[in-house]
Amino acid sequence: MRSDRMSLRFGILGLLADEPLHGYHVRQRFEDLLGGTWEVNIGQVYQTLQRLERDGLVEATGDRGDRGRQAYRLTDAGKTAYRNWLEDPEHQPQVLREEVYMKLALLSRHADGRLEQLLNAQRRVYLQRLRDLADQERTARSAGRREVALLFKGAELHTEADLKWLDACADEIGRRR
Repeated sequence: MRSDRMSLRFGILGLLADEPLHGYHVRQRFEDLLGGTWEVNIGQVYQTLQRLERDGLVEATGDRGDRGRQAYRLTDAGKTAYRNWLEDPEHQPQVLREEVYMKLALLSRHADGRLEQLLNAQRRVYLQRLRDLADQERTARSAGRREVALLFKGAELHTEADLKWLDACADEIGRRR
């Protein structure tokens, strides 16, 4: 369970900690919670609910509603699992599987100038991302969604770190010449 730290699984548990919900409401609230930054497929939601039920973390509650929708609620085991996940700090290393890392590793083997082009193009992408994130943060703040604004602020800080990383890559390339 450690590898799915920020997963749909715990997102669903967290939403069900508030009140019983059926899959469509889970999906809608999950996407709203994260300011539309993570779209989930309704099939993923129902598959995850089934697994959570199988694992004894949620249970069906009440009669099936309109369109045969079934609401689910947390079990005591689900409350404990959710609480433990919330209280446990992140231990996983940064994921180094982004495509730009692979491109850099492969292009650094060649001295044909494409590496600098990649770095410059990636810098433009990161700068645009910073502008977009700042706009999204302002929109969230003006809507009174402080938690979503913090999500965008975190993404801004990560993108700024990515820009510093690009600078370090450019410096390293300059030293090789």
